Amino acid sequence: MRQLLRQSNLNLSTTSFKYLWCFFLPLFLLFFSFSLFSASVKENNATLVEYLAHEKTHLTIAINEIKQKSAPKDEQEYNEKLRQIRTILSMNKAKIESLNSFSENQKKEEVNLNDQLKRLQQMPLANAEVTIQEKVGKIETLLTVNKKTTELIAETLDLAKQYQLLLNDVLNELKLWKANFDLKEKLKSIKAIRAKLNKELNILYENAVSSQDKKQPELTISEQIQYEANLYINNQRIAVIHQKLNALELQKKIIKTNILLLNNLDTKALQSAIDNYREVINQYSAIESSLQTILNSLTNQANLFVEPGLQKSVSLLQNDVKTELKETSNQKLILSKNLEDYQNQLKKQISTRQSLSEYNIDSWAVILNKLIDIPNLFYKYIKTLTIKVYDSYTWLDTFPAIFLWTVLIFILSLFYILNHVLKTLARDKERSRFTGYLYGGILVLLQRNIPHLCFFAMLSFILYFTSISYANSQLLIKLIIVWLTFRVLILIARLILLESISDSSGKDVKLYYRLKWLLLFGGWTTALMTFSHLLPLSILLQDIFNRLFMLFMLTVSLVAWKSKDVIPYLIRPLLKSKKRYFKNAISLLVILVPITLFTTAIIGLIGFVNLAWTMSRYQAYILLVLVGYILVRGLIFDALELFSEWMISSLKNGWLWIEVFLKPIDKILRIVLFLTSVLILFQLFGWYSDSLVVTSLEKVVQYSILNITGIHITVASIIEFLILLAVLVWAAKWTREFCFRWLYKNTKDVGIRHSLSVFTQYAIILLGTFITLHVLGLDFSGMSMILGGLAVGMGFGLRDFASNIVGGIMLLIERPVREGDLITIGEYEGQVAHIGIRSMRVSSWDNTQVLIPNAETFNKPFTNWTHQDGIIRTVIPIKVSRADDPVMIQQLILDVLAIIPEIVPDPPAQVFLKKIDTALIEFEARYFINIQNHNRVEVRSKVLFAITAQFKAAGIQPPIEPITVELKESSSVSLKKQTTEE
Repeated sequence: MRQLLRQSNLNLSTTSFKYLWCFFLPLFLLFFSFSLFSASVKENNATLVEYLAHEKTHLTIAINEIKQKSAPKDEQEYNEKLRQIRTILSMNKAKIESLNSFSENQKKEEVNLNDQLKRLQQMPLANAEVTIQEKVGKIETLLTVNKKTTELIAETLDLAKQYQLLLNDVLNELKLWKANFDLKEKLKSIKAIRAKLNKELNILYENAVSSQDKKQPELTISEQIQYEANLYINNQRIAVIHQKLNALELQKKIIKTNILLLNNLDTKALQSAIDNYREVINQYSAIESSLQTILNSLTNQANLFVEPGLQKSVSLLQNDVKTELKETSNQKLILSKNLEDYQNQLKKQISTRQSLSEYNIDSWAVILNKLIDIPNLFYKYIKTLTIKVYDSYTWLDTFPAIFLWTVLIFILSLFYILNHVLKTLARDKERSRFTGYLYGGILVLLQRNIPHLCFFAMLSFILYFTSISYANSQLLIKLIIVWLTFRVLILIARLILLESISDSSGKDVKLYYRLKWLLLFGGWTTALMTFSHLLPLSILLQDIFNRLFMLFMLTVSLVAWKSKDVIPYLIRPLLKSKKRYFKNAISLLVILVPITLFTTAIIGLIGFVNLAWTMSRYQAYILLVLVGYILVRGLIFDALELFSEWMISSLKNGWLWIEVFLKPIDKILRIVLFLTSVLILFQLFGWYSDSLVVTSLEKVVQYSILNITGIHITVASIIEFLILLAVLVWAAKWTREFCFRWLYKNTKDVGIRHSLSVFTQYAIILLGTFITLHVLGLDFSGMSMILGGLAVGMGFGLRDFASNIVGGIMLLIERPVREGDLITIGEYEGQVAHIGIRSMRVSSWDNTQVLIPNAETFNKPFTNWTHQDGIIRTVIPIKVSRADDPVMIQQLILDVLAIIPEIVPDPPAQVFLKKIDTALIEFEARYFINIQNHNRVEVRSKVLFAITAQFKAAGIQPPIEPITVELKESSSVSLKKQTTEE
């Protein structure tokens, strides 16, 4: 690939060639005469000085003329100019060698004159004193003339070398023009071939349509075969032509890529070319695969054709496909080689270090002059662009001119109205969400940049309407974009640090002014860098401006790192406590941005500018994707928050929809957003399907971890298994609640609703288990014997577990007990908290959770106190003295039971006389309470307290139990005495 980087033109007039031929011949004659007549030094020097002055003038004229640029019009003019330039180059090279030789002779003559002068000065003074002084004066005069001649030779030599460099540039530019010309001619030939192929394609389509129209309804078998064969061959030809057209499009794309590389061979252009070459190679592979399919089809069908004409057509088509396959394979090889060369060039450019050796004392004067000349260059550019716009405007007719002014007035009016609308919308309002802050910030930025945006819109329309090419106006457009960008950054800093936050310590004001001056410096640096890359400035100035921009990045990184703790503190009032993701993102950015900028700036300042630009591009990709992820995540969060508020206020089971629907959707959107961000990064980094990174990931994903009979587990299957397992866990968690609350809400019996919900949950778990295991790599058809063995083992070893499972299913079907029932199983009593597939959880009165296997409910009897309803009878024994009136006692107890609110009136409370003893009377109080609303122990205690208070008020004393005394003697003779005290 040519190493020429810019495209320029050549303008050589015939007058300049005449001048060159005029001074080359006298120069050689002069050198020849100087060698023959060296004795006449003074005369020769005078003649030489006159000639060198004349030569210097001619070289200056030639240099100025060659700078006037004009490209060849055709190939013939190119060949003529190429011949002339090569001739002038060889002659100018000979002149430079002659001037170098003559400069050496002048130095030797100067040495000789100095020696003569030294000898004359060392001679003793005598009668010939006047003669010696005259000789010394003549030698000094000759030395002065020799010095001036040497200086003039050096100046002429510098001009000749500069002219030589310009001639080499012109020669290179001619070669570049020739390369562009050849590529464009190739494009023309491709267009001609494409037109020819399209013509053939249309003919084939017409043949196919006409053959179908002429098809007779009744044909013999041989005629039908003949018709189908012709139709098949015609279709295959159409397919081959389509592939040829695709190949031509790829060649056209490659030629355009090569043209871009001829104009610019920087890292960005090389990366773009590498991406294009990879894409074209992949498309060539697809074309090769399609052609191979067509060839295989033709080979298989060729044996079926008997007619010689059909066989000949198939053979010709096969040869054509083989030729195209060979051409495609050759193109792939060439493109692969070029791709490898471009990759090596890109690596070389990135790893090239620009040293500081050119920045010496002599070069600073040149650099200063070029810096001073930048405003003049910009003025000339603006003047030239203005003249082009004015000339284009003067050529407009009346109606286009009126249309231009009408559109400009419309744009001005539109932005004026937009300014008032934005002022109304951007008034101070209370904002609580991230979307509100983002919306308000965008409105303020637009409103404060309305005049500048209006000017940019009007200027863009003028340039477009006057047909000014983008190549001529891109410098102005890019400078305006740079100005608007840094203005917006300063406005954002002002809005955040001055107008939205008030910090008593003054950190916000200090940080704002620090950022303001830093961004102003960055704006000027970026503008100069853009100016140096788009105008023909020297490589030295481009390197200076690149390093200035790297210095700006270094300063930004240091300021950002110094303020990494200040920034989150200052924007804390803008953040809500629930926006945790936003806080984490800010904390990540304030650390990540300074580090990336610092490393890039240091690498660029060291001299690896191309590497720094490449790194900065990829770092910018990462930061842009990260910021985009944060913004989109904030918008999604606010949208879901608004949706959840609407659900709670509008739907009956809004909280259920939030738990079942919105929260999983939020997690899914997070995963999708993350994967989309990774995919965008892959595309920006150029990691396509054929890249090393993607192929390595594919190998890792397809790596086989376990591969035995009926089990094949890979990394990809594990990832899929984990994803499905997460879905299954979510479904198993919320299916039961969702079915109970919404799906079976019309079922009146709560127990049936509960059973159906549980069965649905178990069905989802069972189905999901089989699916996830199948995705993991377990082939159940190949594992039938293993599963049978496991079933037998479960039948023997897991018998109790299986019986509990069956018991759980039977509990759900028969429903002898439900969640919330009060039961007594053996020594355990409490409320049923949960009925699972293996066990039942009972919450006892001691607030302990008792797990009872389901098989226990079938093997042992149990009591369900609330199977039908929650009304339970409580019996309290009450003993009084026999001296008390039983009827009065009964009435007192009934009065107490009647005033207790927890006791239900139906069935009514009862008091029975249970037993009459010699000393006591025993009553039995029976009442009913709703166990679902009240606690039996609490109600019993309340009843007893009330009865005690009632007895005390009625003067009834507590009964005294009879006492039994038993005496035992050593002789085991016992004497019993019973005493009863009234």
